[in-house]
Amino acid sequence: MSDRTGGEVRVERDGSTLRFKNGQTQVAVSICSARIVRVELEGVGDEAAPSHVGPRAWAGSDFEVVDGEPVRLATSELRIEAATDPLRLTFLDAAGDWLLREPLDGGMSAPRIADGPGSRRLQARFTFSGEQHFYGLGQGGLPLDRLGVARQLWNTHLGHGPGSDMSVPLLVSNRGYALFFDNPGDAVLAVGRSDNGVRIAYTAETGRLVWYFLIGGDMRGVMREVAELLGAAPMPPRWALGFLQSTRHFHDTDELKRLPRTLRERRIPCDALIYLSTYGAALGWNRGVGHLEFQPELWPDPPAVLDEVQSQHFEVITHEYPVLHEKSPLFAEAQARGYLLDHGYERTGAGAPANYREGQRYIDFSNPAVPAWWWNAHRELVRLGVGGWWLDGGEGPPAAAELAGGRGGLLHNIYDRLRHQAFAEGEAADRPEQRVFLLCRSGAAGMQRFGASTWSGDINNDFPTLEAQVPLGLNTGLSGIPYWGTDVGGFFHIVPETGELYARWFQLGAFTPIFRSHGWVWREHTPWAHGAEIEAICRRYAELRYRLLPYTYTLAWQAHTLGLPLMRPLVLNYPDDPRVWALGHEFLWGDDLLVAPVTREGATAWPVYLPAGDWYDFWTGARHAGGGVTVEAPLDRLPLFVRAGAIVPLGPVVQHTGEPLDEVTLLIYPGGDSRFEMYEDDGRSNAYRRGGHALTRLECASRPTGATIRIGAPAGDASVVPPGRRYVIRIRIDRPASVRIEGHGELPRLTGPDQPGVGWWADGPAFAGIRLPQQPATVVEVRTTT
Repeated sequence: MSDRTGGEVRVERDGSTLRFKNGQTQVAVSICSARIVRVELEGVGDEAAPSHVGPRAWAGSDFEVVDGEPVRLATSELRIEAATDPLRLTFLDAAGDWLLREPLDGGMSAPRIADGPGSRRLQARFTFSGEQHFYGLGQGGLPLDRLGVARQLWNTHLGHGPGSDMSVPLLVSNRGYALFFDNPGDAVLAVGRSDNGVRIAYTAETGRLVWYFLIGGDMRGVMREVAELLGAAPMPPRWALGFLQSTRHFHDTDELKRLPRTLRERRIPCDALIYLSTYGAALGWNRGVGHLEFQPELWPDPPAVLDEVQSQHFEVITHEYPVLHEKSPLFAEAQARGYLLDHGYERTGAGAPANYREGQRYIDFSNPAVPAWWWNAHRELVRLGVGGWWLDGGEGPPAAAELAGGRGGLLHNIYDRLRHQAFAEGEAADRPEQRVFLLCRSGAAGMQRFGASTWSGDINNDFPTLEAQVPLGLNTGLSGIPYWGTDVGGFFHIVPETGELYARWFQLGAFTPIFRSHGWVWREHTPWAHGAEIEAICRRYAELRYRLLPYTYTLAWQAHTLGLPLMRPLVLNYPDDPRVWALGHEFLWGDDLLVAPVTREGATAWPVYLPAGDWYDFWTGARHAGGGVTVEAPLDRLPLFVRAGAIVPLGPVVQHTGEPLDEVTLLIYPGGDSRFEMYEDDGRSNAYRRGGHALTRLECASRPTGATIRIGAPAGDASVVPPGRRYVIRIRIDRPASVRIEGHGELPRLTGPDQPGVGWWADGPAFAGIRLPQQPATVVEVRTTT
């Protein structure tokens, strides 16, 4: 340890940490990695506050320290200047351009406001260079760009309105860095507060003042660092990326059994059925809210009914809240062991013990003994093959509650993440090879590492609410939580249901990570509820969702390895384009598809902004240069565009993800040299973590006289690729004249796709279709007449 003095501040180095001491004030700056720095105002706040960051031993990073005023630190990726009179930190990129600094009139402070726990108000203030725009902060609040927004960081659910407000104290700049505040307590983060200059101002009522600076070079790079800090999302089970049909209450067992048969008979692709809890006399899967036993009238023989559902290739997901009812068989034991809080759901006075609010009490997931105990209560459901868990509620106990792990004001926001962790640990113990799927209404930073996804909560069924969904999903993804969805059709029926709203919402749902239809009157939220025309539209988009699964599953791999969301705001890929900084009503699905949902009633045309480059209308093949366009948008058409240079792998139309991917169609839009690595694994187990996955490299090089396409042999575990895989190419190319395959020769020209055999055909005025022979690696030369 070495000591240095700068002004009135004493500076000490201990390994990868520098401590700046000035009287009672002590600031620790820890270099976690070349791109991540941790800063703490030590000695103030609640030391027992839990961290959003998982347990880990940071390796640290080599960094240089230069004495002087200011003290200078440098890693290979960033620089820090620490002025010592007064103490303030400035963060710069590797080129020396400053990005963020504490202002001269004060950065971190903790003024005393009372005695005892929570006796200090924790404050941090920053200013930033030039014009910057900010994203993240969890799910809740509009607009997309958080500049000028003040967020109350307190998890809340408001039905009939914005739905779930889930706070994540992560702020991502379009300059390629992020700020993360590691405090789960009640706080406010104002982005762009005008206070002696433009400020980012963070104020917490409890916890500790700990924050991280992350730099990534650009926005995509910083998302990798977010995953490094908060945890990467594991691969979801492949079925979770299909269509999920949710339910509420059934009339009888016959209706329950009829639903899966109807989906299969109507040829609506679907992978899972979700069963709500019983409410009063309304029959759901269990005996009532706060119970884990099957409703006996609806489920007279649970194993037999479940077996019938599962035999039709449906996964089963059950629903629960983080509470116990006093009539639950588990209640007495939980109360005796101190596993329940004094707080819970208030009583409505209705008198029915199975109603939603009949005094059920919160389970204390901060008690170390509770997670294993609660999971043990689910083991019968595990034995019956329940594939996933719908964890409703969970916004957290009130501030006044006393939990084993601390006060409610401190643990409120992180409460449901503790529940997610309990389920993930239980699954790891009992079904270590089964991937975890949690559908959660609430959560916190880092929830993604436990297999938790989220949806926007109980929202209204109108077009303004539909329009508000897109920026919610985009900011959730930029908060490190890649799996998000919305109730297709809206939940509460404040206005009469219409087929137009359902069709438009279904189109959006087909391009959200969690594609689920749900509603208060669930029978009106099935694809066939609004007549044959709407059913045909829904079938078309469900089929498209399943055809895109080879592409979408690769996006899930990118989320796991790169921290990238599946649903991406345009600013993520085009951060220097001012026209996308606040653009929250359209988005990228991966890097290659641009989705512009129609969210206004009666619209038959729709304005779309296309970033720089050429883009192709997915439906018509028409080419558009970057800029604003207006496209036709009849009810059956979602404005959808493909980027020039894209290679999009498609599968066949299937009814569920258990069907083999024997044939892959490569949809190619040449544009210079392009490539795509298609990811595959077994779709269910955790073998992918041990190398049980394959990547197939797909390339296209275009030139004026044609294009060369290369399909590589699978790299990695080729056993996950179905034997006998066949490839078909559909390439946008003007006036195709001939197709040649290396080692095979020139292919014959076919009359069309219906003519069997290897060969090629002209597919309209601007496309060629090519059916390839079986071989592990292929080079295809497509020539034009020019």
